[in-house]
Amino acid sequence: MSDYLTGGPIDAVFASLHATRADLSIERLQVTHPSDDNNLWYIRVAGQPDDIQIDAYPGGQPPFLIEGNGDRQRLSTSDTDEAATTILSWLDSPR
Repeated sequence: MSDYLTGGPIDAVFASLHATRADLSIERLQVTHPSDDNNLWYIRVAGQPDDIQIDAYPGGQPPFLIEGNGDRQRLSTSDTDEAATTILSWLDSPR
């Protein structure tokens, strides 16, 4: 689980997600070169075709840009609670 943690505020979003949904996985973008931007995470639930992406500044700093597949809107927020609530809502919404 700790391979995607940053030590920054985004970790609070991940903790909230895991506390609410044990069936989700979080995967950090793997980059080829150390200088590439790896501040993008994919949030998935087993059995669901879509994922949600959350992007942050280096070190997991806000603002967080949240995007999903389908007809979901994008959200930019610096509030960890709003980020987690939005992601959970999108995960629970019908496709």
